[in-house]
Amino acid sequence: MPFSEVNGINIYYEIHGKGEPVVFGNGVFQNTLGWVNQIPTFSKEYQVILYDMRGQGQSDKPEGPYSFEIHAEDQKTLLENLGISEVHHVGISYGAELGLVFALTYPEMLKSLVVCSAVSFVGPLLNKMVQLWRYACAREDPEMFYFATLPLNFSETFLREQTAVLEQAKERYVHLDFPPLVRLIDAFLKLNITDKLPQIEIPTCVIAGEKDILKPAYPYSMVIHDGVPNSEMVIIRDSGHAIMFDKPEEFNSIVLGFLRKHSQSHKL
Repeated sequence: MPFSEVNGINIYYEIHGKGEPVVFGNGVFQNTLGWVNQIPTFSKEYQVILYDMRGQGQSDKPEGPYSFEIHAEDQKTLLENLGISEVHHVGISYGAELGLVFALTYPEMLKSLVVCSAVSFVGPLLNKMVQLWRYACAREDPEMFYFATLPLNFSETFLREQTAVLEQAKERYVHLDFPPLVRLIDAFLKLNITDKLPQIEIPTCVIAGEKDILKPAYPYSMVIHDGVPNSEMVIIRDSGHAIMFDKPEEFNSIVLGFLRKHSQSHKL
């Protein structure tokens, strides 16, 4: 399995396909397996780079506080290790928020940015919902964590129609490594970059789920769209928070269209 030594830890990564490189940023409790609905589509045209951030999946889970700035430095170093100087960045939720911080910190390394189901600050209601997640993780209670997260991640349609998928997911919660999840949650709760959004000059597409309860389009996605100059925004109907699972065809179509507009290979 491919690992890269990044800032003193081992980061697990995968590369699929050839073409202009596109990094996919995981959700907070996700790993590279979360992009199963995207890999076959995007790898036909692009070099798809997946990796688990510190604290996630197969990557190391060091002690000490995490932050989006540390994640951004990890990503920069990983790309340098792979000999890649410039990428498109597609992220969902935590991974999209990393994309925003990466754009603010290393803008010279980005060609374009896709920000899906994300926030630039943590409002009171979101804070309380995530605090429940943190409580379940701190107790290392997989069943509590499952039921605390499930209704906030998916639309009612997905919950009704994908019961088998959700039951399989429940089994995986038993094997989660909870202490690093607490550190990831703590990093998220400190996010507050709204006032810096006007500094992002990279072409940006903001995507939101119409029925996202956790990070609703209004205000969160709209704040990002209003803050990032010349960004575009798309709301996907009848989708919850985890859009790449909930509405994979719509997600793939929107992101592919945006990437093609900002890919050198499609301008030749």
